[in-house]
Amino acid sequence: MEELIEEIKNKKILHWNYRGFNELPQVFKNYGHDVREIYLKENKLTCLPPWICDFNNITNLYLSGNKLNIFPEELCQMKQLLVIDLCDNNIELLPNSIQNLSNLRQLLLDDNYLNQLPIELLKLECLEILSLARNNLITLPEWLGSLKKLDKLIVDNNYLEEIPNRLTLACSLTTISIKSNRLRYLPLNSFISPVNIYFDCNPNVNYLSYSILCQLLELGWEDGKNCLINECRLVMSASKNIKLLVNLCGIKEDKKDIIELPRQLFQVFGEDIKIPVSLWELSLRNLYKNKEDDFFDKYYTLKHDIFYNLLSNGPISICLNSHCREPIFTEAWIVVGKSEECVFLVITLFCSQNCASSFDFPSHGIETLSWDYYDG
Repeated sequence: MEELIEEIKNKKILHWNYRGFNELPQVFKNYGHDVREIYLKENKLTCLPPWICDFNNITNLYLSGNKLNIFPEELCQMKQLLVIDLCDNNIELLPNSIQNLSNLRQLLLDDNYLNQLPIELLKLECLEILSLARNNLITLPEWLGSLKKLDKLIVDNNYLEEIPNRLTLACSLTTISIKSNRLRYLPLNSFISPVNIYFDCNPNVNYLSYSILCQLLELGWEDGKNCLINECRLVMSASKNIKLLVNLCGIKEDKKDIIELPRQLFQVFGEDIKIPVSLWELSLRNLYKNKEDDFFDKYYTLKHDIFYNLLSNGPISICLNSHCREPIFTEAWIVVGKSEECVFLVITLFCSQNCASSFDFPSHGIETLSWDYYDG
């Protein structure tokens, strides 16, 4: 006991990793008020004592490799916390009270059993790093893109099939690591910030949008230059997403491949289809371009309406024609091709038949390929 007391006294950082603790020692309650960082990794803790929330100096708490079955509610009362590490525990849910952690910058929850995220996380306006690798996540909420200071999102080794479109609008995001998931495609739109996307071991991804490809190459991306199309294994799901059958003559031995488009696209047309843009799509484009700063507050009553959701999640892409740059939400004129920079398939999206037909593909290093709708 006396050794623990001496170890705690006047310490700012307390290293108690690998101690075999079943509970936080009681002596900490009396002598630990100067401690700011506690390392309690690889112990046997199943809960935290109620009095832990009385320690207002603690900013960093590391509890990975314990036996916690729930996110400790006591932590949600510690508004001064900057870093919480709860990796490698048995946590299945995050409490709604997590919204109280208004100063939190890092939330590390790898190797748990989470299958959803509460919307209360949106209240963490200072959050910079969110790490959720090796959980049971099937989807990510669109509102993640509204976390103003989110810098790194790590979601490797989950069961994710897509990246939320609103993440392309995240202003502070620099890193998304989404390796070893079930991605079917990346967003069609480029990110407004220079984001490094790590998507290794997602064999269903067999194409990139031209905008994303250009952004990745500008950031020094090398993975795609030697990644042959016929190394991408496509496993089709039973979703309602639009699928295209692409003629790969001269590129791949079986000469056909199927690409699946993001679910936000309701209709796509070939560059030779001369029909007007629908009123639905025109309305979305005009409202988005002319929206005021408080637009979404004014239309709060439409919060669960599909129209509102499409607007708040942002456009699926921007017209590739540099003379236009019109936002695209639910319908587009599509050209599928192969880029000289990378042997991945690339798709280019346009807001109208006029923009698609007037685009100079050879000057952009794109060899166009024929495609048709796939109904299989």
